[in-house]
Amino acid sequence: MLNRRDLLRLLPASAFLQANSRGATASEFTRFDSHIHIHQEAPALLSALETTGWQGLDIVVCPAVGNEPFDLDAKLAATRDVVLQGQGTLAWASTFDARDFENPEFVERTIAHLQRTFDEGAIAVKIWKTIGMAIQSKSGAYLLPDDPRLLPIYEAIQNADRTLLAHLAEPDGAWLPLDENNPEYPYYSRNPQWHMLGKAGAPSKEEILAARDRVLAQFPDLRVIGCHLGSHEENLDALSKRLDAFPQFAVDTAARVRYFARGNHEQVKAFLERYQDRVLYGTDFSFRGGDENAAVRSMNARHELDWTFFASEGPMDYEGQPTLGLGLPEPILRKIFRENALRWLPTLNS
Repeated sequence: MLNRRDLLRLLPASAFLQANSRGATASEFTRFDSHIHIHQEAPALLSALETTGWQGLDIVVCPAVGNEPFDLDAKLAATRDVVLQGQGTLAWASTFDARDFENPEFVERTIAHLQRTFDEGAIAVKIWKTIGMAIQSKSGAYLLPDDPRLLPIYEAIQNADRTLLAHLAEPDGAWLPLDENNPEYPYYSRNPQWHMLGKAGAPSKEEILAARDRVLAQFPDLRVIGCHLGSHEENLDALSKRLDAFPQFAVDTAARVRYFARGNHEQVKAFLERYQDRVLYGTDFSFRGGDENAAVRSMNARHELDWTFFASEGPMDYEGQPTLGLGLPEPILRKIFRENALRWLPTLNS
């Protein structure tokens, strides 16, 4: 009889390999949401994903910054349980706590921790915006993505044939005045800890992304998915330059389709046609408990709205704003909504 760890290894592989084995129209193939957060028992959500023809990547994040308690092991265990309960509906990505980066044992301990999560089925590792925007050394210097103490960890992820998921930096609004002219005013007014303007010693967005780019240059064999359009949501030209410079770099659309919807229609469509192999669909859907049926409705509505925007042509409403559907052809839709996940997260197939 297979034990729990064996099941965690085998369920995602068998399920993802079986899915989409027949020919299908664009509306029928099993789609993949490459960026969700559940981390707790959620039978209705799992059932809804299966019923509506979706699979997903449940990504663990360590949001702790200072000395506040945070039980990462418990969060990882809860995520593994959800994946097991989903019987192939979900895969999962692990993470690590970077707050102790000045400890001499940090690197060795972190690599061992990640290897344990790989043994239990994790197919990727997430680093979050706390790196670059929040975690500081004892001297007050901010921890940047290319800190020498993080480099052996990236190498270990590369050697394990896992993918690095990198949410580094934020939209430009994090560094703009917090007023009604800030396109991200609703978020940063509710989450002022991530509003960086005026924070003494804090790096700029450009400095954080330059540090990320140095990691990409140093590890050309490390697959990296830049979450949230790689924090280049306002500037597709800058994102294009990164994609051209670093062939191992892809991006997901999590929580950033709205930037496509309010952007230049022809530019967005041309970008997706050109980089059709480098974009993964994701939502950043999060379930934090409470009314699970309401969460199901929210998740389904997001999937439906985004699919309509990418797949249909003509006028439509996106979150209260008039826009035009992109009308992407079926081969590109298949890549963005499924095939790129299998390409950039290849351990889904192992």
